[in-house]
Amino acid sequence: MGYARILKDNNGKPSGYRECDGEVAFMPEQQSYENIFRRVKIDLATMEVLSHDFIKDKERVYRRGILLRDITPEGFHVFNPAYIGNHQIIYTPYGDAKIAHPETFEILDDGIGMYGPEGYGRDAEFVYFFTYSTETRHAVRLKTCKNPAAFTILTDGYTKDDERVYFCQVTVKRAIPQSFAVLSDGYARDDKHIFWRDQLLKAKVQNFVILGDGYANDGRQVFHNGVPLDADSKAFALLGYSYASDGIRIFGEGKQLDTTPQSFMLLSDGYARDDKHIFWGNRLVDADFDSFRVMEDGDAEDNYRYFFHGTMIKKKVQR
Repeated sequence: MGYARILKDNNGKPSGYRECDGEVAFMPEQQSYENIFRRVKIDLATMEVLSHDFIKDKERVYRRGILLRDITPEGFHVFNPAYIGNHQIIYTPYGDAKIAHPETFEILDDGIGMYGPEGYGRDAEFVYFFTYSTETRHAVRLKTCKNPAAFTILTDGYTKDDERVYFCQVTVKRAIPQSFAVLSDGYARDDKHIFWRDQLLKAKVQNFVILGDGYANDGRQVFHNGVPLDADSKAFALLGYSYASDGIRIFGEGKQLDTTPQSFMLLSDGYARDDKHIFWGNRLVDADFDSFRVMEDGDAEDNYRYFFHGTMIKKKVQR
């Protein structure tokens, strides 16, 4: 018996299929308690490995080693990491995507999320969204969208159609699609309103300025990630590493810190100090003040502990 080689897809990624002496089987990497071995009947000359789970030849399509009956291989292809199929059916990595009209289905993005397959698609009747983190195997319909042809993906999680604006599939109430524009740091605007994600802010549109690190200012009110801060908007300024000050108070990632501008000093890699405390972002670091020092890439230490991004990760062995 020959060596069983792992078959790779068109992008060179290993699939769950293996070939040995002209025979192919679905035999993915598995835990010791699993025993998945499904031999597939396939024509090696016309075989195409589509993804980890899907393989086809000129007559058949298989998913995880199981023949998809009545599904033709014609046009069956990978749309992107989130969707695969043809005019008969569309799948997500988890199963049937439940697309109402697969013959008109098209993808709207690259299908790549931050941590796994994720993306929008549409057919003649609905807009769909699939994410790897969903509890469902299928793509979810964006039911409030009545005109899929007008659906447009913006940036920073925003989308819109000719009637509504959405943030992560949630309708942004009172947003005007025709004048809606994404700014940065999660903020957006239309001709009359300012938004942070799906929240409407009480802010002056004409004077609204994004400062960075989640902070924004309309000349009357300072915001951090959409939350109003008790700060002097006229004197408010960024210090760096998500710290800011209005000359009276110090803020770390939008939270007022128990310190004063007179004693506060930036270190590096997100750390800061005053004459009594060590800070990282919006929290105190439980460190020995006198021996604390920042190293690099978020690491720090004192005489007794090692820290990463302000969190103690290991105690030192005392000799």
